[in-house]
Amino acid sequence: MKKQVIEYAGVPVGITIPDGDRFKFIAVKYPVIDLDGGSYRSIGDLQVAIHQHMQKSAPEDQEIFFGAANSAGSASDRKVFNAA
Repeated sequence: MKKQVIEYAGVPVGITIPDGDRFKFIAVKYPVIDLDGGSYRSIGDLQVAIHQHMQKSAPEDQEIFFGAANSAGSASDRKVFNAA
């Protein structure tokens, strides 16, 4: 396991760091701060958690993501994981 940038809708929202056989999420954007420090079995579990969290978040917390989802360049080109 290695550190990995995590994106939501094309915007970096945090990183993962190895935590034994799990991943620890370090949030860098306010809309996902409630997930900061969470430990996940897989990147897929983190993806689900971020997606569910953002579905419940207030519209003003989602403003930073408007337009980013359709920006040039894919997540795989930037070696990041997109949770959207």
